[in-house]
Amino acid sequence: MCQIAALLKTTREQYLMSVSKNEVGPHEFWMRVCGVNTHRRGSNYAQLDTPWNAFTSDQVLVCTLWADRIITVYDNKEERTRRFVKIGGKERAWKGPAIQHGKDASENLAQAARKRLRVVGFEAEPNDASGRRQVKHFYLNRRNELQRVFDFSQGEMLQRLRINELFEQQCAALNEVWIEPGDLFELVASKGDFPGIVDNLHDDAAAATDQNEAESDPDDFAAENSSNEQYARACIPLLIRHVINQNDQAVRTLTYEDLADLLERKNKHGAPAPLGLGKILGRAMELIDQATQGWEPAVPYLTTIVVAKSGPDKGLPGVGVRERWGDYDRLTRPEKRAKMLAEHLKIVGFGSRWNDVLDALGLERLSAPGDPVAGNARTVGWGGGESDAHKALKAFVKVNPTMFGAPISAEAFEEYALRSGDEIDVFFKSSDLWLGVEVKSSISENNELDLQRGLYQVIKYRAVLESQAKVDHVDNPPVVKVLLVLGCALSNELAKMARVLDVEVMENILDGDAAGV
Repeated sequence: MCQIAALLKTTREQYLMSVSKNEVGPHEFWMRVCGVNTHRRGSNYAQLDTPWNAFTSDQVLVCTLWADRIITVYDNKEERTRRFVKIGGKERAWKGPAIQHGKDASENLAQAARKRLRVVGFEAEPNDASGRRQVKHFYLNRRNELQRVFDFSQGEMLQRLRINELFEQQCAALNEVWIEPGDLFELVASKGDFPGIVDNLHDDAAAATDQNEAESDPDDFAAENSSNEQYARACIPLLIRHVINQNDQAVRTLTYEDLADLLERKNKHGAPAPLGLGKILGRAMELIDQATQGWEPAVPYLTTIVVAKSGPDKGLPGVGVRERWGDYDRLTRPEKRAKMLAEHLKIVGFGSRWNDVLDALGLERLSAPGDPVAGNARTVGWGGGESDAHKALKAFVKVNPTMFGAPISAEAFEEYALRSGDEIDVFFKSSDLWLGVEVKSSISENNELDLQRGLYQVIKYRAVLESQAKVDHVDNPPVVKVLLVLGCALSNELAKMARVLDVEVMENILDGDAAGV
């Protein structure tokens, strides 16, 4: 790794120096691009004095574009990715200064339309911790030309790409209610220089389509292709090691920054440097595919465990996956999450065969956690293996039937096999009640995808058990119940989902309690 670092040192440091100020706060941003001093009356007035959009001295309208409100969709007809945003509307939740800001922003957009002025936008990251929508920082390198889209002239395109449907789904996901929907703009290639930008390190047309990998996939980071090749080979065992360390099929993703840290790619300040990892991950998967051509089953899409840290596809694989998943850009965000989860289950299910992949690549085999001998890795603890916490929680449930609604006389089983080919963690069986319990230990804490999977597992198991009960007891089938028992708590969003799905959840049944079994 030292040899690679030396090879890239000059280019990396020059590049990082040039982009070190790409993320700026609202005050610096508006001063820089429009000359608007949001602290002219003091920082205490910043909320009142910070605009949502503003004109430059040469009448270019600069707009705030929330990174999580941009829709990305693949246009099969034109064979390209397109991005859209709605701005200038009115939201029901606005209060106080937000009402006036929204009015001012709409008037500026109307003026730009009347006078046919140029409109541009810079993406902003929201500050989730603030409790209301505020700018955490602007991305100076995520700048976009905005081209207004008209219903009457571009209706065919809007219908073909399901734009309005996608925005409705986005609003539902963000819990937003719009009184006025705003104007639709497409993010297109640059028509000129951008206000406040003095460098041209990024190609803006590429930036317009690859924003969700902007932090990880600029063309100009890597010094030489040979460096990408070495990094690609280096990251494969790191990703496989991460898979090995997973338990209970609760896959925790890595961000590009996390991977940069594992690869020891640092900037001059010692911080992880994720720039260029999109290309490196693409090459890593090419190497795997070439080395395992013809394998059955095919090697899972390993690099999808690396996800975007921010932007509209936060928590999802970057734009590079479209090379293998051609319809990815057409999916809604929930559909993308489901596709990613399904692939992650294949990845952990591949188990010790990942060592066969390393063999095929001529890389050193890996041992499972707690196993010092790589050759023995086939029999212990490979990705998705059951954790001690999960075992303890299952045992606790099994010996405490009344706590979970089963009679003390019920037969109790662990890993009870269903006729669908699934296994449910704990099953209590009596003459008039069949009670199934799916368990998620504290390992799943903050793992929204795994907890969501648990909710849907309950629904599936309930349907299968109800069918089995009808077949086995035609005249008088027992009552069937299935619940989800957690060693942690659901988020507010998942708790709401559980209520909608009518799934009973018992939270915070701590692994510590279970450990005493």
